[in-house]
Amino acid sequence: MTVLARSPRFADYAQVVARRYAGDTLFVYPDVGLLRGILSGKAAYLRRGKAKAFAALDRSGKPAAFCTAFVDPGLQLKTGRATGSIGYFEALDERASTEVLDAARVWLAGEGVREVWAPFNGNPYNQMGAREDRFDEPPFIGCAHNPPTTTRFLGAAGFELVNRYLNFEIDLTSRPWERFDATRIERMEVRLRPASRLQFRREVLSYVRLHNTAFRTVWGEVEISDVEALQTLMRSRLAIVPELFQFAMAGGTEIGFVLCMPDLSGALAPLHVPLTSPRGVARLARVRKRATGVGLLSLAVAPEHQGGGVGTALVAAACRAAAGLRFRHLEYALVAENNEPSKATAARFGGKPCRSFGIYGSSIG
Repeated sequence: MTVLARSPRFADYAQVVARRYAGDTLFVYPDVGLLRGILSGKAAYLRRGKAKAFAALDRSGKPAAFCTAFVDPGLQLKTGRATGSIGYFEALDERASTEVLDAARVWLAGEGVREVWAPFNGNPYNQMGAREDRFDEPPFIGCAHNPPTTTRFLGAAGFELVNRYLNFEIDLTSRPWERFDATRIERMEVRLRPASRLQFRREVLSYVRLHNTAFRTVWGEVEISDVEALQTLMRSRLAIVPELFQFAMAGGTEIGFVLCMPDLSGALAPLHVPLTSPRGVARLARVRKRATGVGLLSLAVAPEHQGGGVGTALVAAACRAAAGLRFRHLEYALVAENNEPSKATAARFGGKPCRSFGIYGSSIG
C-alpha cells in the first residue's frame, strides 16, 4: 500500500467510491462540488483556507483510499485552537485508510494544526459526520452515507468521538404547527415570505448573512464568504421548493430563515449521482412525487430577535407548507448534540431523535 505521489484527481476519489459502494443499491452520491473545486484550484474556499487531497493505492495500483485535509481559519477562530479537519474520506480497508489519514495528519501538522476532526468537509455546509445507525436505509438528504467500517477505520487510526449531530423526526400528520400561536409574531409585526427563485442570488446572500451571525456561537459552525455560499447553494436552486425556504421579515429586513428540501435520496439512489448534478436536477420533477419526507436543513434567527418566537414561527410555517405539499414527516437535520436551543425547538414540535452522526478527533504534532 503506497500513498499516491502525484496530486490526486477527482477520478481517484470516484474510483474509491465506485469500488466501496459497488452493489450498494442504497448509496446516494454526495454533493462533491467543493471537492471538485479544491482539486481544480477553483473553490472559493481556497481564498481563505487551505486544503490538500491524499490517495492510497493498493498493490494493483488502483486507488483504495482517499481523503482531503482542511485548514480553515474560521474554524480555528471558533475553537480558539489550532484545529484542522479531514473530509471526503473513503477507504476500502483499514490499512489503506490509515495510510491516507496519516499522510493528511502529517501535512496538517506542517500547517501548524494540533487537533483534527473527521469526517468534516471543511465546514458543516459541505457535510460532516460518520453515520452511526440505520445502515439498511438510504441516507437522509444532506446527511452522510457510509458503512459501519468508517468508524472502525477512524478508531484504528487513533480517532475518538468528540461530538455528534442528531436528526429529529416530526410527524406532520399530527399537525404540529397548530401548537404554535400565530398571532404572537403578528403582534411583533413580523411576517413570513417564501424565497424567490428569480432572485435566488439575493436570497443566498441574505441566507449567509443571517447564518453567519446566528451560528456564531454554535459548535463546529464557521462563517463563510458570500462567494463560498453562492458556489455551494446556487447549484441547489432548482432543487429548492420556494414554500420550503422561507424568510422572516421585520421592517423590510430579513431577520430569520428556514431552509427545507424534499428527501429524494431513496429515489435518486439508482442513479448514483448527486442531487445537485445535471442528471439529478433533470430527474427532480419525476422523483419528487415519490418523496414522503422533507429535511429541515437550516434554521437561523438574527441574535437580536432570538427568544421571541421567530424560530418557532419559521418551523411551524415549514411544517404547514410541507404537509400542504403532502409530505408526511419532517426531519430537523444535523443538530449538534450540544446545541440545546435547537434541540428544544425540535421537541416543541414533537421531534424525536431518529439518526446520529459522529465527529471524531485526534491530537497531532
